[in-house]
Amino acid sequence: MFASIYNVAFKGVWADALIILFAAYWEMVVAAVLLMYLWSPQLKRVDLKVRAKKVGWAMFSAIVAKFGVAGLIRFLYPIERPFAANGLDALINQNPLEPSFPSGHATFFMALAVYFILVGNKKLGWFILVSALAISVARVAAGIHWPSDIMAGWAVGAVVGFIIFKIANKFRG
Repeated sequence: MFASIYNVAFKGVWADALIILFAAYWEMVVAAVLLMYLWSPQLKRVDLKVRAKKVGWAMFSAIVAKFGVAGLIRFLYPIERPFAANGLDALINQNPLEPSFPSGHATFFMALAVYFILVGNKKLGWFILVSALAISVARVAAGIHWPSDIMAGWAVGAVVGFIIFKIANKFRG
């Protein structure tokens, strides 16, 4: 599976540009969309507080998923990145000594997506979910993740996003 996705890279300038866009820069687009959601000019002060809490809890779930759970898994079960393990060229810069399992990007964005979908912000949640898919596939195509890294990241992110959603609901009453 890795080879079929990785073989898309280095075939043409447009394919490489799209892979680089999603693998390295699309996270900034997601951040900009989150900021626009948070600070929409037509919001009333009460709505801003509600949105700020949602964004805060969603970011908390993503941070716990990536730096807590995924970080612990990486420490306990380090797996070499595909480009380092196979002597391949990576399409984007990545530290070859940093473990790849599970994907931090897949974990982070899946936790965000699941939280927003569960909290009722379907459009934003689905945008982030599609972004997580695009970012994840691009990072495999770039040669810096195995497909198993991505699937594990999605699973960790979804579970943590769900758990944090349940915790946040207890605080809301």
